[in-house]
Amino acid sequence: GSGRPATARGLLWAVEDPAGAHPAMTIGDGVVKGVLHEAGAVDLDGLDAFEGADYARTPITVQSNGETLSAEAYLWIAPTDGLQSIPDGDFARWLRESGRTPIGH
Repeated sequence: GSGRPATARGLLWAVEDPAGAHPAMTIGDGVVKGVLHEAGAVDLDGLDAFEGADYARTPITVQSNGETLSAEAYLWIAPTDGLQSIPDGDFARWLRESGRTPIGH
């Protein structure tokens, strides 16, 4: 589904890849904007393998539609050297303003 808007505490980075850019969230005191999805029947082990060694699925707290909820996010655990900081925590806005293409497009 399309999910619902949510925010979480953290810092957001852009990872540049020949296939396009993708976001990387780390622990921090900023606000990261995103979308909350129900995992349902998703194969989380398969998703963990897809995300690879640079990410760790981690329990986090999110805010969505005035509610505080528990969720899981893939947090970037690799060094952030060479990554571009996205200070406002909004990857979609960064894509629009930078003219970058998201991975897979």
